[in-house]
Amino acid sequence: YDRRHDLSLVGMYDLTPKWKLSAVFVYATGNATTLPEKFFIVEGVLTQQYSSINKYRLSAYHRLDLSATYTPSRNQTRKLNASWVFSVYNAYNRKNPYFYYFDQTGSAYAGTLEVQAKQVSLFPVIPSVTYNVKF
Repeated sequence: YDRRHDLSLVGMYDLTPKWKLSAVFVYATGNATTLPEKFFIVEGVLTQQYSSINKYRLSAYHRLDLSATYTPSRNQTRKLNASWVFSVYNAYNRKNPYFYYFDQTGSAYAGTLEVQAKQVSLFPVIPSVTYNVKF
């Protein structure tokens, strides 16, 4: 849970009485992690020797979320307050690291074994539209 930097910036702006804009920027130091440092072949099986606990740190996490809220004039006959929210999560499609795994290709017996670190990321850019109603 060691996160040295954790920053959230929020901005909201009333463009017109019907349109409201908002943005959220989130930045955090990457999580500490333990990774393998050496690989060995033991009885035909690829074996890993890990670093000391939390010796490495994943890349920093950051994203930008944007939204625009449209509130039409209130309908006096129905007495409903309704609004449309158009939003984008992770607007610049940052591939924040969730974890790393190690992929192996080739054969140890043929001398062509290659081990490569691969990053797994969650939540690419996600647009959404929401209709809210208050009675």
